[in-house]
Amino acid sequence: MKSNVKVSKHVLKNVENYLYGTMQNLFGVWWKAREYAAKHPEEEKSADNDNSGLYY
Repeated sequence: MKSNVKVSKHVLKNVENYLYGTMQNLFGVWWKAREYAAKHPEEEKSADNDNSGLYY
């Protein structure tokens, strides 16, 4: 089925840049949490027994 909606290259590029930035931000948050957990292993052990809803 062919769509009759035409998406301009400008709009498509904005969406692409938004998604790329979002992925970079999420990866940055994950990376910092990973580094923090590596530097503070005693906090991670206590978090494993905590049912706070944070799972990784």
